[in-house]
This record gives sequence, structure tokens and C-alpha cells, in this order.
Amino acid sequence: LCCSLSAKETQIIIFSTNDMHGSIDNFAKIASYIQKERAKNPNILILSGGDMFSGNPVVDQYPEKGFPMIDLMNRIGYQYEIFGNHEFDYGQEVLNRRMEQANFQFLCANMIVDEETAKIKQPQPYAFLQIGDTKICILGLIEVSKRRTGELLPATHPARLKGITFTEPISTALKYKNLRSRCNLFVGLTHTGYNKDCEIAEAMPELDVIIGGHSHTRIDSTIVVNGVLISQAQSNLHYLGKTTITLEDNKVKEKKFELINMAKLKDEDTDIKQSIQKFRKDCHLDQVIAHATAQFNGKEPLGSLMTDAVADVHNLDFAFQNAGGVRIGQMAKGEITMAEIYQLDPFGNTVVVYQMTPAEIRTLLMNSYRKASKRADLLVSGMTYTIHTRDGKAVSVTIKDMNGNPLDENKQYKVGMNSYIASSYRFDHADPGHEMTATSSDALIEYLKQQKEITPQQPRTSIVE
Repeated sequence: LCCSLSAKETQIIIFSTNDMHGSIDNFAKIASYIQKERAKNPNILILSGGDMFSGNPVVDQYPEKGFPMIDLMNRIGYQYEIFGNHEFDYGQEVLNRRMEQANFQFLCANMIVDEETAKIKQPQPYAFLQIGDTKICILGLIEVSKRRTGELLPATHPARLKGITFTEPISTALKYKNLRSRCNLFVGLTHTGYNKDCEIAEAMPELDVIIGGHSHTRIDSTIVVNGVLISQAQSNLHYLGKTTITLEDNKVKEKKFELINMAKLKDEDTDIKQSIQKFRKDCHLDQVIAHATAQFNGKEPLGSLMTDAVADVHNLDFAFQNAGGVRIGQMAKGEITMAEIYQLDPFGNTVVVYQMTPAEIRTLLMNSYRKASKRADLLVSGMTYTIHTRDGKAVSVTIKDMNGNPLDENKQYKVGMNSYIASSYRFDHADPGHEMTATSSDALIEYLKQQKEITPQQPRTSIVE
């Protein structure tokens, strides 16, 4: 009896990854693992839960930005991908070229493309495919949040979303409930995050499975919410998700999820491994540009380094960097390479400079306070600031220069920030701002080459209840 299937039973295996962020090294292990599994059971589907790009300079700085990812995913046999918010980071023209090179299909139901003003085509909201006698439907959904303009947008630079309108994922998903009657297995392929996936499951028990992404959640075992299995495989290709669906008479009878830990696998596909090595060699990112006198630990010292660079290179009084744009957690003592800089600041955001009064600067800082994490989201150069809170809400801000003196309330200061902050954060500014052509990572590279040696700085931000 053990685990043999009856004549009427079928097993379909969905392999999935999400939030790969350009991490390509484990693709050789994944290719080898899936080949072995396919030999045991050919009923295999390979899906991506979004965010292929942004995070590995080998992919992000490749002459054809992002191409190594597409090439390797094609060769492994990915079939469908939901757009992640970071798919738009290179701009629509580049994304469109990568989509054309992909042998897999991009899906998204809550994304409406105006093909006259956008540079990408309207994706299909869902797709049907057949494995043996089993008809499968896959529905794609991307995360959105309300911006200061009132629009619902994914977490990427708004300028990169021109001509695309996004709708709320749950209400959109519910319009496709009727697809249930047209398939044997109904899969949600989402880039909305674990909590939102649970809400989708509560609202839409018609789904059998949600293959998720965005929150980088490591789900170790089978989690079922309202009858819907929810899965996610952390991030950066540390794990491969494996969802096993057993159908009897083409009705879902059992579903289970497990994570395959790449660190425990030894076998690698030699062809894929050689390609990865070649992509690495083509990038010339091992050039040493400066030295760190001590280890940089956490977002605060790394954010201070990024803002010091922008302030110095552009001759500013103050500069701001959002914590979410600090993409590594530490930088080791010793040599700093170009690769590390692009890992720290991969987005290619330009620098925007404003003339601002202290009162205007305070509105930026007040609105950057995050109640959930009890921290200010903005790291800074040229000043220290304290946000005073009451009952979890920001009520006032104290700003001082680096010598501990208050600012001149009647003076306008030169303030720089990356274009993501400029377009996404609410703040008062009479000056419309001036956008530089240089990126924040350009400033960082120039600054490090000038300094030659850098030291972690003391914290410049604080919260007082």
C-alpha cells in the first residue's frame, strides 16, 4: 500500500522559486535536481513568484541588463512568471526585451497596460495548460500600495510604470472565480506577500494552491488557509519550493509542500555551471575601489555612507536615503569592490536636488516615520534628527547640524535624495527640484575612489516616545 498511486491517481509537482533578485549560483543545483525528479515523474510545472532582478551586479550590470536570469530560467524550463515589483527596475524598454527573450509567459491579472504609452504589451491575466489529462489554470497577481498621488502602484520607481494602471489584487482575483469550473487544478501565482496571500485564500477558496512571493517568507511545511495551500520559498535561490498535488479522478485529493535546501544538494548541472561562471567573468566587477577600516553593520552606517557620498559629490547641505534602498546588511572590513557597491545600491535611481527650508525638511521626516517598525525610514548626511512620538504617532521632529546647532529657520538648504524618495514620499517643497543625470551609485563610486578609506559613522537618527 505504501505510497503507490491507484490507476485513477495522478501526481503533479510544481517547482517554484521567488524573489531570486539575480542570485544565479544555485541554478546549477536546481537544474540537476529537477532533471532527476523529471525522470521519476514527468508531470512537472516550474513557476517563478516574481522579482527575478535587482540584487546581483552580475545580472544587473550585465551589458544586456537582466539577460543572465532569462537565459538560465529558459534552460531550466520555467513556464510562467508573475511580475514582481522589481521586474520594472530596469525600465520598461529593457523589461520588454527580456520578456521577448523569455521562453516562459509573464502573467498578471491586476495590471492594465495602455499599449500606446507603455513600452510593454498587456500580459494575460491567467493561462491554461494541460499535463496529461489534468487541466491547470494559473492566475497572476502583483502587490500594490497606495502612493501619495492616490494611485495603487507596486514598490518600484513610479516613473518606470508609465502607461500601466494597477488594481487591488483581491477584488481583481474574485472576478476570475469562475475559472474554477474550467480546470482541475487552480493555482494563484502571486507576488503579494504571505499576509496578503492568506487574505486571498480567505476570500477565494476556489483556488487550490497559491505559489507566492514578495515577503521573502520561508515556509517549511504544508500550510493550508481556508482549504488553499500557501507556499513561498524565502529568497535569493537558497531554496526550491516543491508542491506535490495528488489528484484522484482528476479532483484534488491531497496537497503538500516542502522546501528543498540548496545548501544540502551537491550535484550540479555542468553546462549551467559553466554559463554562470562565464556570466561572472563577463562583468569585471572585482575592481577594488576603496578600503573599510572596520565592518559596517546594519542599515544606519551603510545609509550614512550612501548619503555622505551624495552630499559630497553634489556639494549639498543634506542628503537622504530610504532604508529600503539599502540592499545589504553589512560590509566587511577591508577591500570594497564595484560588485559590493552595486549590491548595496542596485536600482539605478538618479539624484534629485531641492532647495528646502527646515520646516519643509521636517514634513519629509515626519512622513517617513514607520509606526509598525517604530523607526524613521530615512538615513541622512549633514544632520542629526530625532522624531518625537506619542501613542505610536510622530508628533514633532528636532533637527540639528553636525555640530549640534539648530538650523536657521529662514534659510534654504540644498537637499539631495534619490528619485524613488522624490517621487514616492509625501513632503512639502516649494522648489520643484532638479534631477541629476548621475545615479546614487555613481556618486558612491566617485566618493569611494576619492576617499580611498572609509569608517562607519555614529547613528544620526533617533526616536523618542
